[in-house]
Amino acid sequence: MSGLHELLAGRDLVEDEELRGDLAEQERLEGVTFVGCTITGSVWAHAVVARCRFEDCTFEGVDLSGTRLPDTVLDGCRLVDVRALGAAWSSLARPTIPPDPSTWTGCRLDLGSFGGADLTGARFERCSLVEADLDGVVLRGARLDDCDLRGTRVIRADLREADLRGSHGYVLDPRDNEVAGLQVDLVGAVGLLTPFGIEVG
Repeated sequence: MSGLHELLAGRDLVEDEELRGDLAEQERLEGVTFVGCTITGSVWAHAVVARCRFEDCTFEGVDLSGTRLPDTVLDGCRLVDVRALGAAWSSLARPTIPPDPSTWTGCRLDLGSFGGADLTGARFERCSLVEADLDGVVLRGARLDDCDLRGTRVIRADLREADLRGSHGYVLDPRDNEVAGLQVDLVGAVGLLTPFGIEVG
């Protein structure tokens, strides 16, 4: 497979293309804007994607494990079957004008760092976030459907109007998070009672 830089050929704007190119470990991609692109089957594991912008792009079957994303923006993107173990989502940019929410489907996001990331309105479907760090993440109005949240660290998170119905494995203390309007099912409610020493069943 060709390297991504070879495909880009020095361009800083890429529109409506299907890309299949790898980034080597610690290789750096910087300052490129992608609009309406589909990125498939590529390996960007442990690369650095800095100051890039992805607008209405689709990532399908991409390996982002250990990838760092300093000051990068995901604007209305779709991530499908992405493997991103230990990825540093916490370094995503937080622009003055918030980007459109992204949709994550069937993704492996275990051990990921989401601390402080703004994921307002995002949709997570059938994703695994085992032992992910959600310290300070903004998930206001987000929906997590059929997601595995075992061992996640949820503290100082903005979960207002979020919908966790159908997801499982999480324990969060309402005293340490913003939870007004949070929706959970009976299974998830156990995770809210656990910090108080209350057992159900």
